[in-house]
Amino acid sequence: MNISRKTKQKWRNRLIFVAVIAIGIGAYVFYINMFTIYDFSHLTRTQDFGPIRPFEPMGGTEVDGMVQVAETPYLALYVDTYTTAIAVVDRRNGFVWHSTPPGVDRDPIANAMEVGTMRSHVSFRFFDEGRRRNTRRLFPSSKYYGQFEKFSIPNGVRFEYVIGSLDIGIAAIPTLIEEEHFQYRVAAHAVERDDIRLLQQFWHPSRDHEGFRQMTAAVGDSRIHTENMLNFFERIGWTFEETYAANELSGVEVEVSFDFFDMALEFVLDGDRLIVNLPLSEFTTDTPAQPFYLYLMQFFGAGGSDDEGFMMVPSGSGGLIMFNNGKHREDPFRSSVYGMDALMNILRPTVTQPVRLPVFGIQNNGAAILAHVYNGAALATVNAEVAGRTNSYNNAWFSFTLRSSTNLAMDGIPGVAGDLTVVQEEVYSGDITVIYHFLAGDNPGVGAMAQAYQGFLVETGALTPLDGPGDRSFYLDILGALDVRRHVLGVPYPSTEVMTTLDDANRFVDILNSGGVETIQMQLHGWFNRGINHDVATNIRRINSVGSRQDMLDLNQRLQGSGGGLHPAVNFQLTNWYTRRFNRTFETAKDLAGYIGFMSRVNRQSLTVRFNHHLNDWFLLVHPGVLPFHVDDFLSAYESRTGMDGLMLTDLGDILVESMYRRDPVDRQHSRHITAEQVGRINSAIPNLVIAGGNDFIFPYASHIIDAPIEPDIQYIIDYEVPFFPMVVHGFIEFAGRPVNVREHFNPRNVLLLSMSTGASPRYLFSEAPTRNLQFSPHERFYSTHYVNWIDLAMEHYRVFNDVYRNLRGERIVDFEILAGRYLYVGGAQVTVTVFSDGTRIYVNNTTQPFEADGLIIPPEWFVVSAVEDGIFIPPVVGEG
Repeated sequence: MNISRKTKQKWRNRLIFVAVIAIGIGAYVFYINMFTIYDFSHLTRTQDFGPIRPFEPMGGTEVDGMVQVAETPYLALYVDTYTTAIAVVDRRNGFVWHSTPPGVDRDPIANAMEVGTMRSHVSFRFFDEGRRRNTRRLFPSSKYYGQFEKFSIPNGVRFEYVIGSLDIGIAAIPTLIEEEHFQYRVAAHAVERDDIRLLQQFWHPSRDHEGFRQMTAAVGDSRIHTENMLNFFERIGWTFEETYAANELSGVEVEVSFDFFDMALEFVLDGDRLIVNLPLSEFTTDTPAQPFYLYLMQFFGAGGSDDEGFMMVPSGSGGLIMFNNGKHREDPFRSSVYGMDALMNILRPTVTQPVRLPVFGIQNNGAAILAHVYNGAALATVNAEVAGRTNSYNNAWFSFTLRSSTNLAMDGIPGVAGDLTVVQEEVYSGDITVIYHFLAGDNPGVGAMAQAYQGFLVETGALTPLDGPGDRSFYLDILGALDVRRHVLGVPYPSTEVMTTLDDANRFVDILNSGGVETIQMQLHGWFNRGINHDVATNIRRINSVGSRQDMLDLNQRLQGSGGGLHPAVNFQLTNWYTRRFNRTFETAKDLAGYIGFMSRVNRQSLTVRFNHHLNDWFLLVHPGVLPFHVDDFLSAYESRTGMDGLMLTDLGDILVESMYRRDPVDRQHSRHITAEQVGRINSAIPNLVIAGGNDFIFPYASHIIDAPIEPDIQYIIDYEVPFFPMVVHGFIEFAGRPVNVREHFNPRNVLLLSMSTGASPRYLFSEAPTRNLQFSPHERFYSTHYVNWIDLAMEHYRVFNDVYRNLRGERIVDFEILAGRYLYVGGAQVTVTVFSDGTRIYVNNTTQPFEADGLIIPPEWFVVSAVEDGIFIPPVVGEG
């Protein structure tokens, strides 16, 4: 049979069309699979305390109503076998620390729900099958029904809970009952005055269902009203079959679900520490429910309304919240460890410093503990409340965000019934581990808390002591090239503005050396890839107008000759909006809706971190799963293009980025592990690292920390500021805060006193070109960097500081005392003394009046130093004000 040419051509065209489509689909599949993310499964951390065996109590009798399950030379662990409450006896001082404060049932403020919370080791919130938020508390949902088993583990105890009950709450009562049936079946049994009043208050003729009596919604909104109504219907013998029949008659559909959860909780003693471990791999459910927020040990160590003590919180440099300070109407302290979630947050309610250390402390009637998160720190939030708000106790605890969620406006109008709740599917499956250090000594305070955490970091290799005395570092940031937008006939185009060259930097060094400043750690910003807000750091294109490769090497060699160094700055997690060699589809972190993650500098007028009218001040958030590949490329390019042995990391120790979208998600905790691992790799190749921010996981790799939290934050619940972060790192890592000359408020005397009380080295940011060149650009924040205005002040600042601290370089800060005054930024000032391990004491008076302490007169707004050398008291030396 002959086939016409036309028919052949038609079939050929069809085959070509199909082939093109197939090739296109194949190319697309190949394209989306050519990008892989880092396999971080080996970074999931779990605890193994040893074999589990049947519960075997010991014979201790130190706590009434409890049995002993473990002991060390310092501590004894007791449990209540009926409620699983625990108590720890510190045998060095006899103090007993309870997980549930004794006498919570007699709390005059707490309602029944709050009492259930105080009796619970764990509370959590979850989304049920209908994406509704619900709460479970361990005591009313498990312990009360005896749904737990107890086991012994080496030097500890393990509890396995089934959380949930068949009690369906107010759903056991119909919302509509036929009027006639209501009268003879319900109202006729209300003979007590309280029962009659209950029915009159909450049951009314229905407006929408004629002939029916309806229960008001106010019943379900109150735990007390719910319990009273349930108790009444139980007394009259109402059955669930009657509820089902009434609902069917009225046409009301009631959705009832039973969400049960399995959970394990372990308590282990280790020397003078208690380890509390919650394995998330064993926190499971057979229902579609999704836990998203967890509260752990909320009332362990809580102080009552008659107790004396304080809570130490890592707000900024650190803060103290005194027991029963009367601030129960202020906002409680809440702060996420390592700062806000940059991917999910658009607005910042306050401009505060991120929490760098996952810690809090409690001093209660002369005894004290220091708690820190060992596993799960990136998921943690530090919380603290004072008595009088919802109960009569002062308490601090950690909570953990297991899943993030957001509402998508399906009809374009947010906040209406059409919103869709989207919940993060992939969650961290490791352990949540909190370690409680029990502090020895008489009335241990902030110093003992800092030493406890410091000792743990030394023990785990995170901190290494510095050498002995020596000149302290002067930190000088250099503003090199900045990316700006120029215009020709109204058409914008990208350009580069060079503010400082390496020749200028050498001239700065000449001036500083002549003024006695020798040990200079110089951070060079804006030296490659289009400037300070540079492109993705997978390759290096130096800006030759800033300086050549040899210029960098020569300056570095010069600085190292006097104990300093040159540290070119680089971002890895943030990259310019216009970046090149970067695939936004696969290399950008994405939120729950699949949108790419980005942020801008904080706009203090609108308090936004997302939107800024300068697009070249917008940053894309790099997917943490591609960070290791970027580091590979950068290290290779850095070695070949610079040959430098120093580097400044601007963001790896400052922020955490996660990616939540269903393709290649990386949760916040794994992002922390990936980031720490990459900093370690960089440190292996480049030994001299200056790291900005100071998140605790970068401690093992940092030669220097800048942008460290050395100042307080304005939190009205806080009573006093303390330099907790400096107390932890001093003597181990040299550090500095923000550059002095880019602060919102500047007072040279206050800046010097801050350095003297915290041990933070001076830090300044210089540019050679006048900053008027940056007008109408996103870099106007550098308006005060012109070196001529600051270099003399910087040399004087360093001279006074170094004269004292050159002998304290390797000494630890062992205590910090507040002698007088109030919280610095709430209308007052403090007189303090910083105590060092060699006996040196630095008295700082921030007030406007002289102050006498220990036989010394501290002048107003100045300091006094006293030291003990070879057993001889050296008279205090007071600098000229």
